[in-house]
Amino acid sequence: LVAAQVRSAVRAKLADLYLRASDHKQAAELLEGMLKDDPLNAQASFILGSMAYDDQRAEQAIDYFNRTVLLNPKFEQAYYDLAGAQIAANRLDDALATLAKARTQFGQTFFLEYLSGVACSRRKDFAEAFKYYTAAEVVAQATQPNRLTHAFYFQMGVACERSGDFDTAAKHFEKCLELSPNFTDAQNYLGYMWAERGTNLNRARELIERAVKAEPDNSAFLDSLGWVLFKLGKPREALEPMERALGKIEEPDPTLYDHLGDIHAALGEIDKAREAWRKSLEIEPNEVVRKKFDAAAPK
Repeated sequence: LVAAQVRSAVRAKLADLYLRASDHKQAAELLEGMLKDDPLNAQASFILGSMAYDDQRAEQAIDYFNRTVLLNPKFEQAYYDLAGAQIAANRLDDALATLAKARTQFGQTFFLEYLSGVACSRRKDFAEAFKYYTAAEVVAQATQPNRLTHAFYFQMGVACERSGDFDTAAKHFEKCLELSPNFTDAQNYLGYMWAERGTNLNRARELIERAVKAEPDNSAFLDSLGWVLFKLGKPREALEPMERALGKIEEPDPTLYDHLGDIHAALGEIDKAREAWRKSLEIEPNEVVRKKFDAAAPK
């Protein structure tokens, strides 16, 4: 027994050294050896799960984390990491079930509510996601305000926008930009949201131009710039960034061709508009685009 304990301690020490050196292969071999000798070693199982997750082997990580919580039901972090791996594997119902167990076991925590929001967002249940994010915000304000980062408020904004609550979405995107003024994803998302709705167009243009200046080859940002210029009644100015956006995309995008068609139509270039709409429809059928295409047909 003493020899086994010494061997286990040595393996644990070596595994730690290999992990510090980012040698996951050697560390995994040692930890697997520890599990073989001691199948009830929850810590070894947890570390193997963490390594699998870091290496983007989500299914293996799930197996190890499941084993960890079975061996040690009081191991709180293991529940969160298990849920994170389940989300990565798109096993969203499993993730929410894991988090429900953790909620029963440990009560309300920031990570629990936050991960529940992430899972619901992945399920496209954005209204429910926002409820969880709001709960996470309340917990963090009381206990861990450092958790309320620009990225957190960006996710809250996205959940609101996708659920149709545009005013609240704007507040969260503004909070995100207050914390990180140069966060281009928020600049673009908020600017495009306003452009789509035809509101705050000058502020939208300013935000999108800042995003484009930071990332001049980003096709999504260039599309947003073209679109906000179009909404401002400047189709001639809108054409150049929209054509640049189409030159930068890796996969054909129906929305970009739809926008290009609208710009050409505003310039009176009906043949070019119909060609752009035709390309949009080839990529993805859309009744609104189809009506514009048909309405512009030669009489």
